[in-house]
Amino acid sequence: MVSFPRAMLVVATSLVVTAGAQAAIVGSVSNFAWIRNGVVIDDRNALCSALLPEYYRAFTPEIGGYAAFSVDLNENSLTIQSDVSGVPQLTLGGTQTLRVTLPQDVIIDSFSLVGVTSVDGFTQADLNFENGVLLVRMNGNTFISGGGRIDMTFSYVPAPGAMALMGLAAGIGARRRRA
Repeated sequence: MVSFPRAMLVVATSLVVTAGAQAAIVGSVSNFAWIRNGVVIDDRNALCSALLPEYYRAFTPEIGGYAAFSVDLNENSLTIQSDVSGVPQLTLGGTQTLRVTLPQDVIIDSFSLVGVTSVDGFTQADLNFENGVLLVRMNGNTFISGGGRIDMTFSYVPAPGAMALMGLAAGIGARRRRA
């Protein structure tokens, strides 16, 4: 006879293993690219870290000054930080997009904008997520001198194996209570 606590331990351990295999951004490789007017200007793969930003791009805008952008991807959030100096503000011209390609084994259903600081005009409409690729429209938004921040969160689609194990756990618990 299997005791209830042992059965729950097996199911809980299986859920952790299944979820870990399904959703491990930290430690996986993602691709980051900056695209201007349809041309890829910068394209790099990066191992996602819990400690450091994965992508950094600095340049001198046509109006002078200095601009830099860093992207930090974590298990359930993505943060873009800007550093603008030498000019009061910077509005990127042309069509400029930051493309983030997530690991293929990570299934995410959507990205949600949760906060914008010192970036005028940036909204949820600037995010396009499809088939594991997030496109962030950077042009038309004004980045204020001194730096700004864009914060997003995302959630995972439960793995089919995890859903089956949760159902099994519910069944074991119901059977144990009847006995």
